[in-house]
Amino acid sequence: MDNKVAGYCAVAAVLGILAAATGFAAEATKVKASEVYIVLDTCIYPSSPALALGIVSAVFTIITRIYISVTFGGGGCCRSDPNTTPISKLLSVLSWVASVIAVCLLLTAAGLNNRQGGQVNSYGYIICYVVKPGIFATGAILALLSAVFGIAAFITLTPQPQITTNPAVAYPMGANVDPEKNPVPFPPQQYPPQQY
Repeated sequence: MDNKVAGYCAVAAVLGILAAATGFAAEATKVKASEVYIVLDTCIYPSSPALALGIVSAVFTIITRIYISVTFGGGGCCRSDPNTTPISKLLSVLSWVASVIAVCLLLTAAGLNNRQGGQVNSYGYIICYVVKPGIFATGAILALLSAVFGIAAFITLTPQPQITTNPAVAYPMGANVDPEKNPVPFPPQQYPPQQY
């Protein structure tokens, strides 16, 4: 892998790690059921940075997805490029699926974390909603897996066949040399093996 490709993969990995880190930070700072209290039939939630962290994590996941799609060649699952393999197509699809689910989980959890009010159930009790444990963490893991699958899809592409050309052969030219009478033997042509 050359330096340019390694640089692209490193940027995609850093973006995926940032998305996962902010998702895990949102999980650590989310509002817990023990922190919510009820005043005058209304649920009062404490302030929490989980809303902002969840949104930032979703944004980093989207940026990672865009970067992978633009840098590594778009929709790897649907292209008819002869270099794509079934594994690279599968990894590309998994990357897309992980991205979509991660963004949905992160944004839904961020919205529910900042929910105000509550509902009265059929027994007359007030129900205050909080995000279940692990929702932000699941979104963070999927955001990281999205980047990993995208990088792996790019790496598993088959490389372009290297076309070797014969080196230039110099004709001996001079006063006493006639190329028609003294032909210079050319090396036999070698062609790269064809893939079907």
